[in-house]
Amino acid sequence: MTKPILKAAALAFAVFGLIAVPAIAQEEGAIKHRQTVMKSIGGHMGAMAGILKGQANYPDGLKIHSRAIADLAKVAAYLFPKGSDFGETQAKEEIWSKPEDFKKVVQVFQVESAKLAKIAEGGDIKAFEAQMKAMGTDACGACHKTFREKKK
Repeated sequence: MTKPILKAAALAFAVFGLIAVPAIAQEEGAIKHRQTVMKSIGGHMGAMAGILKGQANYPDGLKIHSRAIADLAKVAAYLFPKGSDFGETQAKEEIWSKPEDFKKVVQVFQVESAKLAKIAEGGDIKAFEAQMKAMGTDACGACHKTFREKKK
């Protein structure tokens, strides 16, 4: 290769490299955001379980934590953009290859978490426990079983 061709090739790699880096950084940011939101949901679930087990004497916490989960459920549909299916993630490929199935599971999560928040407002602990169990099975469990890799 002659020097002008080498310079042109180097320039092309540099330009394309500069374009690719922000895209990769954005996708990695999407993964980090998704993981943070999911950890938050898990944290709220754990806090509610602790309250129900008597580990924390803060009954109003059920209202706060269940509302937070219901709000985060609204975000769930946006946590898996195209291009965020790589790297350190437990998200299965089926999220992107079966988007309609995934959308249905997210909708169940949104409905069940909204029910949980509404029940928490009413203060019926037995109904809350039953709905929390139903949400854990019908929404969280169904999604994790189909769309999440098990931890290694």
